[in-house]
Amino acid sequence: MKNSDGSQQRVTNAYLESPNSLLISLSSGVVLPYQSNAVTILDMTNGQHIGVTAIEHAHRQHALIVGDLQQLLGAPNNWNTDDNHTSMQEINPNLYQFTASLPAGTYNYKVAFHDGWSDVIPANHNVTLVVPVDDISVTFSYVPWDPATQCPQIYDSLNNSRVILPTAATSPTSNLLITLDTEIDVTHTVQISLYGYEAATIIARNVLNEARFVYSGDDLGSILTAQETHFRLWAPTASEVQLLLYKEEDGPLSQTIAMQRAEQGTWQATVTQALTNWYYLYQVTAQGQTRTAVDPYARALAINASKALIADLGQTDPQSWEQDNYKKLAHPVDAVIYEVHVRDFSINANSGMSNKGMFLAFTELATHNPHQTSTGVASLQALGITHVQIMPVFEFASVDELIPTQYNWGYDPRNYNTPEGAYATTPHGTARIIEFKRMVQSLHAAGLGVVMDVVYNHTFTTEDADFNNIVPHYYYRTDDEGNYTNGSGCGNEIACERPMVQKFIRDSLKYWMQEYHVDGFRFDLMALLGVATMQIIAQDLRALHPNPLVYGEPWSGGSTALPAQQLLTKGQQKNLQIAVFNDMIRNGLLGSPFSPSSQGFATGASDQAETIKRSVQGSIHDFTAGPGETINYASSHDNMTLWDKITASNPSTSQTDRINMDKLAQAIVLTAQGIPFFQGGEEFLRTKSGNDNSYNAGDAVNQFDWERKDLYKDVFDYYAGLIQLRQRHPAFRMTNAQDITDHLTFIDSPANTIIYQLASNANQDSWKTILVIYNPNRDSFTINLPPGPWTIVVTQNRINEQGIQKLTGSLTVSGIACMILYQN
Repeated sequence: MKNSDGSQQRVTNAYLESPNSLLISLSSGVVLPYQSNAVTILDMTNGQHIGVTAIEHAHRQHALIVGDLQQLLGAPNNWNTDDNHTSMQEINPNLYQFTASLPAGTYNYKVAFHDGWSDVIPANHNVTLVVPVDDISVTFSYVPWDPATQCPQIYDSLNNSRVILPTAATSPTSNLLITLDTEIDVTHTVQISLYGYEAATIIARNVLNEARFVYSGDDLGSILTAQETHFRLWAPTASEVQLLLYKEEDGPLSQTIAMQRAEQGTWQATVTQALTNWYYLYQVTAQGQTRTAVDPYARALAINASKALIADLGQTDPQSWEQDNYKKLAHPVDAVIYEVHVRDFSINANSGMSNKGMFLAFTELATHNPHQTSTGVASLQALGITHVQIMPVFEFASVDELIPTQYNWGYDPRNYNTPEGAYATTPHGTARIIEFKRMVQSLHAAGLGVVMDVVYNHTFTTEDADFNNIVPHYYYRTDDEGNYTNGSGCGNEIACERPMVQKFIRDSLKYWMQEYHVDGFRFDLMALLGVATMQIIAQDLRALHPNPLVYGEPWSGGSTALPAQQLLTKGQQKNLQIAVFNDMIRNGLLGSPFSPSSQGFATGASDQAETIKRSVQGSIHDFTAGPGETINYASSHDNMTLWDKITASNPSTSQTDRINMDKLAQAIVLTAQGIPFFQGGEEFLRTKSGNDNSYNAGDAVNQFDWERKDLYKDVFDYYAGLIQLRQRHPAFRMTNAQDITDHLTFIDSPANTIIYQLASNANQDSWKTILVIYNPNRDSFTINLPPGPWTIVVTQNRINEQGIQKLTGSLTVSGIACMILYQN
């Protein structure tokens, strides 16, 4: 049989979803009912045929009527895709209906599904229904495949009283659910074919989520003892696993050991020797194919992740490592987060650091540029930030560790549990582990916490990734046709809702926190990890660390297979002790990051004051349950730097005004309720010459130019002053929504300006009342102050907590400026 294009019809994909049920996809559809004797399922391992007991449509659709009639029928609100009052019942697989009595009136409706608004019928308009008198019974019908139009249709008994509705499942379907009379062994190679269709090999997918395949032990990977080395790998679909041992990094194979099948889908082997500094690979045979893989649980690596290294981690601890402590933080809002790329921080010739581009640059504590101005960690201490967020530092695939000039941000994971070798003084051996620990220890000693930027949403490659070489198709989300879905925008997305994928991520995070003493994690494309996974991750981390920072991006990079209700978008993090990046304040301050010329409140727009007000309140009226759930920022590594964005949106504005815009934007970030964040180098107007995606642009574009700190010392001092003010005055760091509601009040002010007060010793502040003023306009304005004496502590160019000027009566506010006053 042929497809419409003349090609041979085939079974394009077959997933084992439970021990005796298959989800299959066909290159062209068949009409149900379909004869079971036209389906052949052959176990190629033992030669046995497997019988079929039922063939059905793969997906029963959860359709419902949505529209302006839902509240009349009991829903809490109209246009609600989550309410069941208007759910449609399956009459047959090609007909779903809902019947209700309606009062006279004109209504609008459409058919939606319980996964949200991603797929509605009709797509671009509503159906109008006119009910002439009260209490008319109306039947709504949804036909997934209409024979006349060969597409989905919706009808109702008033508009379409004469339509002939399908009485049986006559629609062709290319997705079938097949029930078997025998359970399939997931370690066997099994093929399925239909009459006239080429066969496909069955792939174990959701069946692997069953408890019998979910391993809960903590010994995956290699475990080294004084006399033995233990190996355990989760590979439930494998028919055979070999452990390949190498005595030298680039030497020949030294020994092959057949691993033994163990509990819950694992394989294990024990070598009666401490294989310290040996290397290994796994050779996995599954579904008739043999592939070689690096252990995903590897804790040390050969160069470029070519093999796993068996390391004695106890020998990688720096001196006094056991005395190293996590960064203390009473509340997340007490943090000021500084984003930095390891290489960018020190690679410039003027950095004054010896270990340029390396982890060890963060251990150099008294560096300076040629003008004797502090650089590196000393500069961070002078700035006053609390946490360094380090862009990806696990082993990533986009640089060759033998070519020191190669550059990448690192959002392309290869191995999740080992530091990147390109940032070590040598990529061989355990230097990367030792030096990463020394970096963390040094930053802790300097009073700074360490946050890792982690990328558990995708891997660099897909088909030949270690995950796939061990358990094909399990670790990645796929559609029913077998295609990898691409919610990351990078070619694949990790299926972290599956138990053993979730376990891997949880184990990895706990390992970094316990072995490397990191203080928190920033999750790239966190929406893709999902609500359930992130909730349990946050619980895990709080069981290990008294006050970790847990936050991430509440968006994806493309269309995802994760159900909409599980996507961790803004608002879904409420009460999970997880924070999300607040793109509302970013866009409100500067305009869209995707339009260089667009402006925001701080850069010339006149319509963003309300957005900024809501962000100043910690977004408690938008998407947070409290201020600890919002990461307030103006720019990050993505898109333009703050200075470049200001320059692009104000090309004709004077340098002085642009600097004032920069100061104002950062003043708003640092005085808003929430967790402030900024990209490293903003404190001296970092520029990437307008490059808005410099992930592989190299040192010339990305490096910190530490001489700019001399050029823009006033900007650095202003940032430092704002941070110090925030740290000393808890009114800017309220910890819950009720306190913000009780103490933060906006005051009437001229157009496109914001004035608010923090009253009654907010959050036990020593200042009774604080007045904060943002004026983004070029013109100054004068206001009458509330009664009593006031002390100015912040102006356009100065910050002095002890007071710049005392006054009563009126105040003139400069153009493009933040002013802060207090009274007791």
